Amino acid sequence: MEINKTRDHNLNLLSELGFVKFSNTTVFHKSSTSLISPAVAENKTGGYWFDIRQVNLERLSENSYLFVRIVPNMFVLATIGEISYLISSELMDNRPHSGDVWGLGIKIDHAKKTADIFNKSSSENKFRTELLSIDEAKLKLASIV
Repeated sequence: MEINKTRDHNLNLLSELGFVKFSNTTVFHKSSTSLISPAVAENKTGGYWFDIRQVNLERLSENSYLFVRIVPNMFVLATIGEISYLISSELMDNRPHSGDVWGLGIKIDHAKKTADIFNKSSSENKFRTELLSIDEAKLKLASIV
């Protein structure tokens, strides 16, 4: 049950802005814009992690973004281009039930309102971005469509 609560966390934000979920995936579309939008909750060791599947990357348009929904009400937004070095073929993993996949983590600095996204296989390479509130996320998402 807890996994489903996390997976569905703040999905209403995307639907309110007109994004439509593609089948049973983390991919959402609106006009010519696509999002991969996993939801994450803090794990027992204080970290956050999620997977990006190759099959989902192939479903994206050219105007594509990573939009991470973080429990309770934080968000991260980056273009797929900005994080491309974190999802290179060299860092790809293959899992029996997921296929080709990248395991990514997020380290949050609440004081600075930033988040570092990193590949769990190569954590020295990071992409730093702004940690967004609900209102900030709505404004950013509205501006990219």
